[in-house]
Amino acid sequence: MLNETLCIELADAEGALMRLIGTVERRGFTIATLEKSQPADGRSAITLGLTPRDGVRSMDVLIRQIGRLVDVHAVFTPQIAAAAGAAAAHAPHRWSPACPPRN
Repeated sequence: MLNETLCIELADAEGALMRLIGTVERRGFTIATLEKSQPADGRSAITLGLTPRDGVRSMDVLIRQIGRLVDVHAVFTPQIAAAAGAAAAHAPHRWSPACPPRN
């Protein structure tokens, strides 16, 4: 089966990690790997390597469910993050015409 990776920005709150893990398990995914950063500014970065238990499990549904958890600030796949970063790098600076530099 395919392995999927999710990156999650999670509040460093009591029970937040347990709620995240429980949601992943209840949605029918097995956690193959879990990496957690040291909390900074009250948030941690979590990277999950996931394997669906069977072919009918939807990563889109899991992402929506995780995004609804109270302590989750962001959830995305590395492919989404890379595409967003590339688009931002090639986009013109939208504030430059409206906000000229001050003298």
